[in-house]
Amino acid sequence: MTPTPPRRPFAFLARLFGGGDALAGHREQILYRIAVVSAALLAPFAASNMVTGRIPLGLAIFATVIVLAVDAVAIYRGRKAPVPFALLLVPAAAAVTLLLIAQPSYGVLWTYPVVLFTYFVLARRIAVPVSLALLAGTTVLVQIHAGSGMAVRAFVALLLTIVIVNIILSVINDLHERLVAQTLTDPLTGAFNRRHMESCLEDVIERQRRSQASAALLLIDIDHFKPINDRFGHAAGDTVLRTVVALIADRVRRLDRLFRIGGDEFLLLLPDTDGAAALIVAEELRNLIAGTSMSGAARVTVSIGIAVLQPGQQMDAWMQQADAALYEAKQQGRNCVASGAAPAPVEAD
Repeated sequence: MTPTPPRRPFAFLARLFGGGDALAGHREQILYRIAVVSAALLAPFAASNMVTGRIPLGLAIFATVIVLAVDAVAIYRGRKAPVPFALLLVPAAAAVTLLLIAQPSYGVLWTYPVVLFTYFVLARRIAVPVSLALLAGTTVLVQIHAGSGMAVRAFVALLLTIVIVNIILSVINDLHERLVAQTLTDPLTGAFNRRHMESCLEDVIERQRRSQASAALLLIDIDHFKPINDRFGHAAGDTVLRTVVALIADRVRRLDRLFRIGGDEFLLLLPDTDGAAALIVAEELRNLIAGTSMSGAARVTVSIGIAVLQPGQQMDAWMQQADAALYEAKQQGRNCVASGAAPAPVEAD
């Protein structure tokens, strides 16, 4: 009987109020729309409070409107917002505090948009404690100025709002992570795809240009993969692909990156690795894969071509060097490792 894994008592809360910030890349455009609508809706309230003698409250709302308008215009013109949106929480919180003191029943209503606003202007890890602080402050003020009955109702309703917002953000974050994974990884094996490979290789090349950091590629091809599919079926072939990826992932470092670039061809990027170290890794992987029994298929081996990044070398030339090394490994009988020679520099006329 398989033992039941221990449950983490606070795992649900950590998942609910933690997680990534899926809004980070879209925050400016979201805030632009919020700024336009909020400035238009709050301006009449600022004027009304000024006319009726509630000067501090009117000034707080008016300051919020001015900052919203200034930031909205800047974003519309393609510029960075001159006033960080997070600073808007200061006049907004001040206005709500004054309203809670003067008119608690109306002040509670304005607490909800302010709490929601925190999750749009702040990273989620910061928005959670800030919203809970607003919850506590609102409850205390309502208790003082409107009694315990209304304070309890306000506390429960506002807490429920915070929980619902975090549930929605958790779902959005999960969907965002899945979408990102689909754009970067191969769905069958979990290895990164070719699109992500090009970005990573360009980053490594730029890093070498700046700091002369070494890097190597291992171009890995599964020997006689088509006969495996023909003889044992595509399900067995898929198992072989997933097993090879799993074996490589267990051996390499966290900073190494494995990409699936063809049906049975993979590329392993080894940053900060010279030719000698790359050869050791390649031989270890070759022996590991050759010595692993894979369900539903005969013995599986791989051929590996090594290419060390040369100063000034571009991505296409680096890949061609690895491809030439892989071809040499296959010519030597497969189930072996070969290192590609660096291309000769082109002399200027």
